[in-house]
Amino acid sequence: MLSNLSRKAIILLACAAVPTAAHAEGLQVSPVSLEITERSGVLRLGNGSAGQLRAQVRVYRWIQAEGEDRMVETDELIGSPPFVQVGPDEEQVIRLVRFGDAALAMTECERSYRVVVDELPGNPDEAQTGLQYVLRYSVPVYLLNPACQNAQHDLRWEITIDGDTAWLNVVNSGQTRAQLATVSFIPASGEFVTISNGLLGYVLPQSERRFELVQPAEVFANGGQIEATLNGTQQRENVALALANR
Repeated sequence: MLSNLSRKAIILLACAAVPTAAHAEGLQVSPVSLEITERSGVLRLGNGSAGQLRAQVRVYRWIQAEGEDRMVETDELIGSPPFVQVGPDEEQVIRLVRFGDAALAMTECERSYRVVVDELPGNPDEAQTGLQYVLRYSVPVYLLNPACQNAQHDLRWEITIDGDTAWLNVVNSGQTRAQLATVSFIPASGEFVTISNGLLGYVLPQSERRFELVQPAEVFANGGQIEATLNGTQQRENVALALANR
């Protein structure tokens, strides 16, 4: 086993879904985000390489607990087929099917999942030597309740200071997710402090997400405002300040 590992290194590239086509020379996945209002939805896996590739498809319930993202095994949404082999310049359809009463009779407006697509190492047609690169895509998928026509997010922003560390806490008491991008803090001086130039993360409905800030805690000590792009729209909000209990 050790000798095999010394000859072959497998590097996993974790590819977070972003609002562009998720593709590489090998495995390609589209779309990069999916909303399902009917019984099922479709992902498409492509192969941009010159050889065969294999991939595994797994579906997880995506929740947020204690301020962190969590992925939980589920049978509410099934990916079929779970294993695929795709030839050069070919495409494989993955059907995502809602299953069971929990998914078919939703009471909430939105339920979140992650479809994890792993390219499996090794071309089945060739002997493998040297360094191999395999890709992982994590695609957000949302089951939507057709009865909720005007669901909105409702965010509360807070910065918590704990010693020398500051945290940005975002609570979403609304009925739909909020995508946070290009986030800046604006103190009373008016100078922008960049928290994220791109995608910071998501806050799911009825959930809280916590982000550790790299700037010194003193930067946020007097409070201020947050400017962020929320689901594609730039907004500015007041941010509360709290000191952690010790």
